[in-house]
Amino acid sequence: MRDTLRIGEFSSLGRVSVRMLRHYEKLGLLSPGETDAWTGYRSYTGP
Repeated sequence: MRDTLRIGEFSSLGRVSVRMLRHYEKLGLLSPGETDAWTGYRSYTGP
């Protein structure tokens, strides 16, 4: 079982667009648990 969700999975669960999640990150309201240095993929973790 994975501990993280990709940005698309996270957006589906939260019913928020990927674009909005990136906007929230830019504003400092939300930050991914991990960002892959090679691909830039964001992974989100639970509390």
